[in-house]
Amino acid sequence: MRRAFFLAAIIMLLSAPAFATQYNEKPFVPLSPVVMADGGSCIASAQGYNAFFCNPAGFSRGSGAFTLSSSSWVYSRPDLFLSQIAQAIVGIQTPTSFLNYINSQLTTGGLGAGSSLGIGYVGDGLGLGAAFIVDSSLFGPSLLGVTGDLTATLGFIGGLSLPFELGGGMKIHVGADIRPMIRIHSPITYVTANAIISALQTGDSVISALNPATAYYGSGIGLDLGAIAELGWFSFGLSIRDLGGTQFNYASNSFGAVTGTLASQGNFPSGSRVSDTYVIPMDVGFGIAFRPDLGRGNLFFDPLISFDMRNIVGAIDGSADFWTLLHAGAEIRLLNMLTVRAGLNQGYLTFGAGVKVWSLDMNVAIFTQELGAYLGDRPNAGMSISADMRI
Repeated sequence: MRRAFFLAAIIMLLSAPAFATQYNEKPFVPLSPVVMADGGSCIASAQGYNAFFCNPAGFSRGSGAFTLSSSSWVYSRPDLFLSQIAQAIVGIQTPTSFLNYINSQLTTGGLGAGSSLGIGYVGDGLGLGAAFIVDSSLFGPSLLGVTGDLTATLGFIGGLSLPFELGGGMKIHVGADIRPMIRIHSPITYVTANAIISALQTGDSVISALNPATAYYGSGIGLDLGAIAELGWFSFGLSIRDLGGTQFNYASNSFGAVTGTLASQGNFPSGSRVSDTYVIPMDVGFGIAFRPDLGRGNLFFDPLISFDMRNIVGAIDGSADFWTLLHAGAEIRLLNMLTVRAGLNQGYLTFGAGVKVWSLDMNVAIFTQELGAYLGDRPNAGMSISADMRI
């Protein structure tokens, strides 16, 4: 009897992991209009605040500066989204037109929104910062079949980068950072999704519609590595984001209980431990950037061309095809004040522009990203805007 008990216990222990499922989490990256307008390419050109999310080797490129960054984005065809905003402002929007708009977006690329607020010091080899990123999306074959998720993450980033002169005009920057994060991830079922859509139609609280939904909450620690080699007008970059995969240790409760306890007590409530595994997959990428040194002419005309290959791990294991790896962009900065950008993001064209006035840098981008495994599976259009203050 005793032997049978121990044998059963061993079998249960060995078989328990087989019942757990691994889910991929969203990476801790805001949809910066600067990067998105450049087709998502930034590995070899990383420096300043964007180095937090592109390549930690960029921490030693340039002098130090504090940045306060704010950005927002929507997942929707920009022309249709702006049309709905204009109709709402002038008061000619109807429930039918709004519902038709939502239905058309949900059943094509998807509908969603997000925002990011961050602060950081980058330069002279040091990167220290924090960012709060919220991202949400809904998608389905019809209104009754819509599902999605909401992810809110507070992350802290600390890293170093060291430059080395290798001779022959080559300089290499080698960097790394550590990224502790606290995350709330709420999968949205079709019941919650339709409650959200109803709230949007009637002007009721979207948060109240989310309260009954299940929310996973917990922490994880990410590690990033990177290198950038500079040789004349060219830069070559390597980025390893979320080394080995970043796993979150989740518990679960209702969304309302989690947000309510956070608001009233400043901590998470007790909840059920989640047996499934939630991981941000490791992302290995390579990049090339070309920026000609025109001397004093760069003050008036400063071009940059960049090219990235992302998600090399996905290409190796067959979960992504060639086009979804490609990111390329070109930008021209005029008079050190106005910047125009264009790119190719996973096979889709992107566009953007930016204006810099003193310490304020404002940017906008129109983009399309592929959310499926192959080009054309699920193209998701969107628009992103940002305002950064640098000191």
